Amino acid sequence: TTTPHLPTYAFQHHRYWLEEARSAESEAAESGDVEARFWAAVDREDLASLTRTLGMDAESGTDSVAALSTALGVLASWRRGRDERAEVTRLRYRVGWTPVPHASTGTPGGALLVLAPPGAAEDEGVARIMSALDGQGRRSRLLEFDAAHGEDPADALGEVLAGDGEFTGVLSLLALDRRTRPESPALTEGTAATLALLRALGAGTVGLPVWSVTSGAVSVGPADRLRAPEQAVVWGLGRAVALEHPDRWGGLVDLPETLDDRTVRALLGVLGGASGEDQVAVRSAGVFARRLLESPLRNEPRQADWQPRGTVLVTGGTESLGRHAARRLALAGAEHLLLTVDGDPDASDVQDLVAELTGLGVGVSVSTADISNRAGVAELLADPAGRPALTAVVHTVDSAGMLPVASTDVDELGKALRVKADAALYLDELLGDRPLDAFVVFSSAAGVWGGGGQGVTGAVNAFLDTLVEDRRQRGLAATSVAWGVVEGIGVAADPAVQEQLRRRGVLPISTDLAMTSLAAALRSDDGVVAVADIDWSAFVPAFTSVRPSPLLGDLPEVRRLAEAAVEAAADEAEAGSALVQSLAGLSEADQKRALMKLVRERAAAALGHTDLEEVKPRQAFQEMGFDSLSSVTLRNTLAAAIGESLPATLVFDCPSPAALVDFLHETLAGTDAEEPEGDEEDLRRVLASVPLDRFREAGVLDALFSLARTESLTPVSQSGATASVADELDEIDSMDIDGLVQRALGGTEQ
Repeated sequence: TTTPHLPTYAFQHHRYWLEEARSAESEAAESGDVEARFWAAVDREDLASLTRTLGMDAESGTDSVAALSTALGVLASWRRGRDERAEVTRLRYRVGWTPVPHASTGTPGGALLVLAPPGAAEDEGVARIMSALDGQGRRSRLLEFDAAHGEDPADALGEVLAGDGEFTGVLSLLALDRRTRPESPALTEGTAATLALLRALGAGTVGLPVWSVTSGAVSVGPADRLRAPEQAVVWGLGRAVALEHPDRWGGLVDLPETLDDRTVRALLGVLGGASGEDQVAVRSAGVFARRLLESPLRNEPRQADWQPRGTVLVTGGTESLGRHAARRLALAGAEHLLLTVDGDPDASDVQDLVAELTGLGVGVSVSTADISNRAGVAELLADPAGRPALTAVVHTVDSAGMLPVASTDVDELGKALRVKADAALYLDELLGDRPLDAFVVFSSAAGVWGGGGQGVTGAVNAFLDTLVEDRRQRGLAATSVAWGVVEGIGVAADPAVQEQLRRRGVLPISTDLAMTSLAAALRSDDGVVAVADIDWSAFVPAFTSVRPSPLLGDLPEVRRLAEAAVEAAADEAEAGSALVQSLAGLSEADQKRALMKLVRERAAAALGHTDLEEVKPRQAFQEMGFDSLSSVTLRNTLAAAIGESLPATLVFDCPSPAALVDFLHETLAGTDAEEPEGDEEDLRRVLASVPLDRFREAGVLDALFSLARTESLTPVSQSGATASVADELDEIDSMDIDGLVQRALGGTEQ
């Protein structure tokens, strides 16, 4: 330990410790400034600035400066790699499965309608489910449907529900029918029947919560083999329905191949809602819930980038994100690129890309083969003489589209699957066990966490992600990159749509960052990774506005937001109570003026305006630009302000600020009516706060003065009357608030 040299005598007047503290702070500040200048010079690769920062001068020698120049290049490269890794890591997410304790303890309430494919009554697993329901005293009914014969479950279901109102839920086993349909090998009769049911749910024919069951469509871990990847299409549809019709959706359950008493009990527990989960897998080891998790890049010495070689097939390689992938592959050293084009191969944009790639020293072939059918893919994969062997596949073809599930028919779903999913299936089948360096598919975040109006997109891409998992379980190369929004690509090509997504918390990433993320996924040998820039503070309120989502609950940022929301709720409740109290002392006209100011302020904020004049009292919210997100934002902020829950359809039920003010006023008036009788002191305080002019305008001033007369105001000669008045005052003194007001108004009903 170093002993400080303290001053010996007080007359030396040294403030020793304070000077020491200031010196330390100054030194730290100076050190921080030097470090900042050092790294700024490294980032710019500015040798002159770096030598000045390090205090080097001409006497330092040329050898030292040369050595520093070499080190500068190494440091700059290291800094870029570190920053790049941090930026890419911030965008990466994956799906995991977490055990759900006590999920088997609940039981479904009421009677269940069980919908199943033909022959289900003879199936042992279905029999166990029906027996377990009966054993719990839950009335249930099994209905079989054969979609292959044109039977529509919605029609029969509507008839059953119309004749029996005791059913409280629907358990759909329809997806278990694995017979394929002619539209697509990825489309089964079970999926078609499930889609018909979901359409009925969206149309209002089915008003009960629907749970959809699959078996082998998901994997909760390496040892849990996928058995029915095609059933993942139902999971993609279901995630969209949960957002489009949250009040009529139960959830998704994946069952093991064999059901025993334990797994059946677990299924019934999930249906009973004990866990609150709506995306679960029931296994012999227990119940597992689906979760979105962060997927950071491993913090280890920089791995070598994936090096393409030979021929790389890029489907859709002449358009959209495929063009950028082709360029990145060319720059990374691919010898030959085989690009598919859906259109004219001689179009100027195609020829410009070919010229650009050729200029980079890469051989390029353009194919017009129809990859939505098996023969077209076989033609594409035929190796002509002189072309290097195929070593990698990058499947970038897109099937974007915005359509609610209720408006999607089986033909539209089949078409979307043909464009994207069938090609991936045929590539997987025809390449067989051929060793590949990479098998990459470009997927969508809609297939990972769902999106309203993106049922088809979510269904197709959920299937692709599952196909990738299936390939990896078979020991084959496979990676799926599920993109969020990439600037200028797909729906983000429309600036208005991109701005709408931004307000929902889905931010665009640049194409350069997208390609860097692709390289990172290949370098890390990822399975399925979502790459998206999400502002969770905006995304979570929109995503969970009408239905909670346990899927997001394990993300650290979402947990922090939830904790902050609990604290904010307490503050908002207090503020809401204060607002209601402040309104209580106002006339109805002033109450409505105060509520109008509140509505206009919150509406302007929801739309991003700072000027209240942008919100006209009688202008329709829709004309102002309100969409589902801003409507939810307005509902939530108003609910917090008044301390009352408000319906999710608030803006649709009250189409203008004036209508909304009337609704809020009625809501608060109803709340006041239900409040217990107020304290006399509160009443006197309220009455004292009201100007006399207000009582006069209301026509009750004289009546109140009459009530306030005392015995001293009564003529002494009227002794009998005095006694009567005294009795009356005693009676008045004992009255409650309602009686007092009625007495003031002459005993009439108002």
